[in-house]
Amino acid sequence: VPRASQVTKASAMFSMLSLPRAWDGKNPEEMDWKTLVKLSRPGWWLVHIWLYLAPTGQKYHLLTTLPFWLGLAYVLFPLNLLVYGINDYTDVELDAKNDRKGNFMYGAKCSMKQMEDLPRIIVLLNVLPVMVLAFVTGQWMALTLWIVICFGVNFAYNVEPLRLSSKGPWELPCVVAGFSGVTTLASIVNNLPWAPAGYWAHMTCLVLRTQLWTEFLDFDPDAACGRRTTSTLIGKAASKALVCTLLGLEAVVTWYFFDDWLMRIFSFSGMLAFVALEVIRGTNDKEKKKAMKAQNALGLSLVFWIWHKGLFAA
Repeated sequence: VPRASQVTKASAMFSMLSLPRAWDGKNPEEMDWKTLVKLSRPGWWLVHIWLYLAPTGQKYHLLTTLPFWLGLAYVLFPLNLLVYGINDYTDVELDAKNDRKGNFMYGAKCSMKQMEDLPRIIVLLNVLPVMVLAFVTGQWMALTLWIVICFGVNFAYNVEPLRLSSKGPWELPCVVAGFSGVTTLASIVNNLPWAPAGYWAHMTCLVLRTQLWTEFLDFDPDAACGRRTTSTLIGKAASKALVCTLLGLEAVVTWYFFDDWLMRIFSFSGMLAFVALEVIRGTNDKEKKKAMKAQNALGLSLVFWIWHKGLFAA
């Protein structure tokens, strides 16, 4: 009997540490890697690339260090899975009615059964890599505090009793705090000072206008189920006006802090594009997706320019 008990405990431990075995399992009740990647929103990985690279600009020596690449790999997939996976875990029924879901840009459509194992997988894929980062860098205390705060912010945004994602406008400062953590992680892992004030001002504008823009895209399904985001709280017209205001503020911040013509052009063109597409002309869902993809492509190009120039560098 003791031997059987030991086997049972070992089996339970193995089950707790197990991960999906197939890329595309074809079974709607089982989690697979393809679904996990969709949940992590590869179409938005650019945001974490931008935030992670910010304080490392012009630090070419980092390109030959293991912590730099381990940190970048972590923020791309595991951290994005944490950020968006918990969100989708609490929104299964809502996402099932959202036509934008079911792709690598806006996330997967999953069954309740399929999502049962997601919290365990998220914890496993985030805690273990952070332990590796702590071992490689020696920053055990800082990274332990970081991962605790990271989970705390994401739970505050997605899980009751707070669930700030449905209690607009309180989701906005929570989102800014969450994304700030990516840049903080870059400084910890790469042993760098904090990024300059201009970066934090620009990052805040960027995160807020992106959050409101995506809330505006989800306005109809969110309003239909009674979800209170900032966008549904203030209405479509006011949402457009607020996004325009934040885009304008981002352009002002860019002009004041960064003497770079390419970055200034990008900020002003983003404002003009939004006004032309959403305020003057109006777009359908397909055109909105194209606009967001185009913005991501331009943003990816700008990331490497900013890094090369060291505009956000610590």
